Amino acid sequence: MHFLVDAIVESVPPRTLNAKGAPLLTKQENGIVRLVAEGLTNRDIARQLGLSENTVRNYMFRIFDKLGTSNRVELALYAVRQQI
Repeated sequence: MHFLVDAIVESVPPRTLNAKGAPLLTKQENGIVRLVAEGLTNRDIARQLGLSENTVRNYMFRIFDKLGTSNRVELALYAVRQQI
């Protein structure tokens, strides 16, 4: 498992800026990514940030789309690589 994680982490660096040089994620989205990397569920994130679970779910879909990720594991690896 460690070999797999190391291989993924050492692969091509993820995008962090859009074509105009602006950050891909907002401050709130970065905060959600950090909480996902800590292992929190959508429900836990919603409680911690004072949001509804639907709002967190919507943020997750936008984050996945912006980063080209498709699941929480990929998102957590992104967070590790970006030191979020």
